[in-house]
Amino acid sequence: MVIKTQKESVEFLTNAGFKVSTSQFNRDVLAGKVARTPDGYEEGALLAYAAAHLKPLARQEQRELTDVTVSRLSADAEMKKINAERSRLKLEKERGTLVPRSEVEEALAARALFFRNEIENFGLRKAGEIIDLVRGDPAMLEAFMDWWRDETADWMDAWSGEMSFGGSEDGDDLGPEDA
Repeated sequence: MVIKTQKESVEFLTNAGFKVSTSQFNRDVLAGKVARTPDGYEEGALLAYAAAHLKPLARQEQRELTDVTVSRLSADAEMKKINAERSRLKLEKERGTLVPRSEVEEALAARALFFRNEIENFGLRKAGEIIDLVRGDPAMLEAFMDWWRDETADWMDAWSGEMSFGGSEDGDDLGPEDA
């Protein structure tokens, strides 16, 4: 059977299961890749051209299906990874090895507030002791520094996490609680 036009030839090849566009077929005709008789294009010649130069639609569809499958499997793997992490965190929570973030933030806030109040009020609270300690004598500098280290040591201890803090929101009862 002979197919007369290029448009009909493209339809024939598409129906035969090959991926081809009209413009691609026209380029291949001009390049001499498609055999033509005076009456048109023979089916055998078109199928030979298709086998040599075109991709079967089934392969294209298979590749698209493979791409979709790979994407789905990747998404499934990612979801399994997330679920495994959730399970691990849940187990750690049940074992008591996780501390809620709010508890850590509250403890840090209490320590920071205590530390800030100590720094702001230290001079006022200890001014008399400082004046008595140095008696206006520069030679007392070493004694003053020893006293300073002793007095400020609890500020650094406040950040160690071994002291417990509590107080009201207005800051009146700030300071280490008796353990």
